[in-house]
Amino acid sequence: MRDSPKNKYMNLKKESSQEINKINILDLRDSPWVDGPGRTILDCAQSIEGEKIHFIIGSFSGGADKNNAYAEEAKRRGLTVLEIPEKSSFDLGVIPYVLDAIKRYDIDLIHAHDFRSDLFSLICAKRSGIPVISTVHGWIENDIKGKIYTLIDKVLLRFFDHILVVSERTQRKIVNAFISKKKTTVVTNALILDHYKLDKEQDTFRKEIGAGNDDVLIANIGRLSPEKGQYEFLLAACEILKSCNNALFILIGVGPDEKKLKEFAKQSGMDDSVIFLGFRKDMVSIYNNLDLVVQSSYTEGMPNVVLEALLMAVPVIATDVGGTAEIITHEKNGILI
Repeated sequence: MRDSPKNKYMNLKKESSQEINKINILDLRDSPWVDGPGRTILDCAQSIEGEKIHFIIGSFSGGADKNNAYAEEAKRRGLTVLEIPEKSSFDLGVIPYVLDAIKRYDIDLIHAHDFRSDLFSLICAKRSGIPVISTVHGWIENDIKGKIYTLIDKVLLRFFDHILVVSERTQRKIVNAFISKKKTTVVTNALILDHYKLDKEQDTFRKEIGAGNDDVLIANIGRLSPEKGQYEFLLAACEILKSCNNALFILIGVGPDEKKLKEFAKQSGMDDSVIFLGFRKDMVSIYNNLDLVVQSSYTEGMPNVVLEALLMAVPVIATDVGGTAEIITHEKNGILI
């Protein structure tokens, strides 16, 4: 007879000399991008994967959109990937597909990360009788749909077995949603240090964009979306360029605001001073060439960009949102605004 999830967890506490059953975790996330949360999830899965734990990385197909960098990166890292087909955002066909995967992979625990994965994970876990947890990375509420999704998600979270949060400020938001603090655990984001090599002498990125040694490279890194405040970043750039002609403003990322931001930069006469790089995989090389990172977000969970910039010895100016103040002490290792 198959061990119950509870018995498997108890087995982990036994002495290492005894045989331990592997715990199979289905990790569900609703995003095709290897952004901050995505990298954290994959780094964690890759680090923990082994004799005791086995991760199945579940990724929604996105309907007709076949570009799923997250699933491809998981495969590149040698992780088991479950690509979930769907015809729409709330395709009920997802439920029997996930239920079948739970049986096929002998899943003991489901781990969700956002509204849609919370919804489907909760349904499938309750039907299968296995535990379900969620990590709250933060919420995006740019429009009425986002606000409604956030409200529903906070209700769904009340039915989860446990909730992980990436910062103490995020934990306070959970508690304010009438969820017991005892049901939450703060697990802050972290970086794998071996992935980052400090080398300020190399100038590969400066040469790529045609920047000279005297040019000041100021970057904003993240999804191009209203909650990230890139419009305000460009407003500041416009003011700075009135008195400083050797500053270059670099936006790294993709998102729904890309066209709007490019049009604003063009209309403001900043074409020669604003560079849109899109999605980049060579961030270590870029960090080594930057002079300043500006995190202009209206909302964050625990921003990996700030962690990475500080690790790569790049000065940071950041808005005091989410867990940012748990990383930066104002005027000590950065500037909070």
